[in-house]
Amino acid sequence: MKQAQAPAYSRAGEARRSGRGIALHLGGSQYYIPPEEMAGLYSDRIVEVVDESGDREGAAWLSPVSCERKLDLTAIIRDRLYVVPVKDMQRLLAGGRNNAPVMEYLRNTPARD
Repeated sequence: MKQAQAPAYSRAGEARRSGRGIALHLGGSQYYIPPEEMAGLYSDRIVEVVDESGDREGAAWLSPVSCERKLDLTAIIRDRLYVVPVKDMQRLLAGGRNNAPVMEYLRNTPARD
């Protein structure tokens, strides 16, 4: 019997507030969505994700892009897909939480029977 591919996520790190932006702590590395890019997230724009030295390392957006109701903060950093649930992100930015989990999408995960 063939096994279908199913999306799976594992915890990759955490997101924290960083001034008016967001810091993503992933596997010993830190990446940032700078404050000047935050407004772009809410205007259906793809924004830059940078490392500590300010070099562009990836992109982030609220998904689904063409929908009024956003579900997740999605980021591609160094060819890996990360997700922060929007509920956690909203609490983080409102000051209700100090951190939020960042989940990494795992490719080629077989479905369970």
